[in-house]
Amino acid sequence: MPTVYSEGGLSRYLAAIRNFPLLNAAEEAKYAERWREHGDREAAYRLVTSHLRLAAKIALRYRGYGLPVADLISEANVGLMLAVKRFEPKKGFRLATYAMWWIKATVQEYVLRSWSLVKIGTTAAQKKLFFNLRKLKNRIGASDEGELSPEQVAYVAKELKVDGRDVVEMNGRIRGDVSLNVPMAQADTSEEMQDRLVDPSPDPETLVSDAQDRERMGSALKDALAALTSRERSIIEARFLTEQPQTFDELAAEFGVSRERIRQIETRALQKIKGAVCARLDAIPLGPTRLRMPNLGAVEPSLRAGSQA
Repeated sequence: MPTVYSEGGLSRYLAAIRNFPLLNAAEEAKYAERWREHGDREAAYRLVTSHLRLAAKIALRYRGYGLPVADLISEANVGLMLAVKRFEPKKGFRLATYAMWWIKATVQEYVLRSWSLVKIGTTAAQKKLFFNLRKLKNRIGASDEGELSPEQVAYVAKELKVDGRDVVEMNGRIRGDVSLNVPMAQADTSEEMQDRLVDPSPDPETLVSDAQDRERMGSALKDALAALTSRERSIIEARFLTEQPQTFDELAAEFGVSRERIRQIETRALQKIKGAVCARLDAIPLGPTRLRMPNLGAVEPSLRAGSQA
């Protein structure tokens, strides 16, 4: 079979595949039966080569996505061979009709895999949007590089029966991945696009303030835990400050009391902690809800150091 290696060799490839004869319905059925019944590779070769023009025609519809034409045609030929492998002429339709869908699906999957560094969704609606958006943009005179106006977004969304937000997102993706090192448009500046990006990380003032808040909360929790009785503290440690928290039943057996009594001690201890922390931080009382355990975990190292002492 002829092969196309580059855009420059496309004309030679198209000329070469025109030399393969087309098959009439009877010939097609005969070769298909020989392939299905006997695995005749020569018959499969006849079926494939007689439809290379169809594969190339479909592949060339996708040249606008910036992918190598050789790869597009190769993927189209793969789809054609898959169609030949599964073709059943007894169902009453020609190979071209059946193969067209296999070729199209194979090429579209290749385009979706190769188009962007960011994976594009592959639901039926997203595929429809991806492969029809450019055509609709041309119809309404929208720029390939620019953003769509609200009216244009509404038009595309209505035509394709998708959400307007999906149209905006897909339009951004099909415009291609943009390097952060692209120079800004202004001629009087040497800035790159990355120089104008907003840094999402917190500023130094916020970092210092957060660190102080954590330290204050940790100190308040440590003092609150230290004010508990030895049994209350042991239960809190066993329930919340170990890698494998103990159950009420395990603690009940350890302390020689009922499961319900352990639960009551835990509830009372947590209420003490909340009250002490609120008083220390001059905060509004937290009410009867349970203290969030990540706050206890934040002072686990200091708590353990105090226990060892």
